Amino acid sequence: MTSPFEPESGTGHKEAPFEPSSSEGVLKRHRYLLVGLVAGLVIISSIVSIQKRTPQLADRARVTVQEATMVGPLVQHNVPTATVLFKNTGHSPARTTRTHLVMTVWTSNTFPDWEMPLKLAPDAQHLGEIIPGSVLPQTVSLISPLTDVQGMHLERKDWFIVILGVVSYTDVFGNPHETKLCLIWRDPSTERADFCEKWNESD
Repeated sequence: MTSPFEPESGTGHKEAPFEPSSSEGVLKRHRYLLVGLVAGLVIISSIVSIQKRTPQLADRARVTVQEATMVGPLVQHNVPTATVLFKNTGHSPARTTRTHLVMTVWTSNTFPDWEMPLKLAPDAQHLGEIIPGSVLPQTVSLISPLTDVQGMHLERKDWFIVILGVVSYTDVFGNPHETKLCLIWRDPSTERADFCEKWNESD
């Protein structure tokens, strides 16, 4: 005889397994979404920070000729000298900068029929780094004093003094660049040289 307080054999009561409530499931999903959102924000912030620190291609160094002036007097037996101003118009440094300048006398308004523009020589002058916005002067002189004939023709404006040059440098990405120049002095009444009609190139 069974006690009225004891369950019948074979009909024992089993507790139902624990199941999370629907509110707990929602909280878990919200927690996952929050973690993903925070991780995404951290990644985006890191990318923006790197972009701010890393110069873009559009901001690379660009070395150009600002102007060139003659230092006279340009008379017989004197050695003409010119100062060429190079400027980094870019927004990042120009590195491993080298220059090679040559001053010569042309005997007419017809440009010479030889290989142009000038190429960088092994004895090119090393300038190192040019910071953005910086102007760097370079001096170049005629190899020998002006002769009587050259001085006479310069005064008559049928001969000209010409400065040829090339500047090489690398940008912050390690890419090489060159600026080639041709400057011509025609007018003895002014110290400033003009750009030639051609042979002024930059990349």
